[in-house]
Amino acid sequence: MNQFAKYLNAAALGALILIEGTSKVSAAVIYSQTFTGGTGALATTTPTTGTGTWTGDNIISRNGELAGGWGAISLAFTPTSGLVYELTATISDQYWGSWIGVGFLPDNSLYGWNDSSPKNPVALRTTTGWGTPPQAGTASLLSNDVLIRLDTTASQWTAAFFQGGTQIGTTYTYATNPTINRVGFVSDGSGGTVSAFQLTAIPEPSAYSLVIGGVMSLLLVRRWRK
Repeated sequence: MNQFAKYLNAAALGALILIEGTSKVSAAVIYSQTFTGGTGALATTTPTTGTGTWTGDNIISRNGELAGGWGAISLAFTPTSGLVYELTATISDQYWGSWIGVGFLPDNSLYGWNDSSPKNPVALRTTTGWGTPPQAGTASLLSNDVLIRLDTTASQWTAAFFQGGTQIGTTYTYATNPTINRVGFVSDGSGGTVSAFQLTAIPEPSAYSLVIGGVMSLLLVRRWRK
């Protein structure tokens, strides 16, 4: 094997190592809440992970109990283009006819996500199932675990909804991207519990290819110059 072939193989091996390394650190946790902080109100406290303050109404306590009040409570958040965001939560609703929602919000008001056009990615948990604006679809209850995936890697963002790992309906593509300034909860007086909340950001996979390709190209050019 000549020196150039050896060099190319070494560069390829380095790229594979880089891919493996980036895959392990690709998802960054922006916010998380474990709901183990006692019976006091969640509002005005800091999340378990992430900087910021829960702001809004006293609809959830620090131990995840739903207070039965109307309103919204959320954290400041504005998405950046080129990332995939995953918002997960575990929610149990116990009041018939009421709902508790989680999602990407335009503001800290109860119906802000619903009055806005286009509607923001929100999942609404009732005693019978999940509703998923902006798709306006409803699925029977399969799990208390919900995931909202907001993909901002293309010019037209998309939103997909999952419960218990099963996608609800089809992925929604926005004609006009929604306005997002907050992430958190809304409730019309529901009772029950919230036991998990997390927002993560995942870089676009193609970004790794661009970085690796650029590194390999620079190495090859350097080799040819020698």
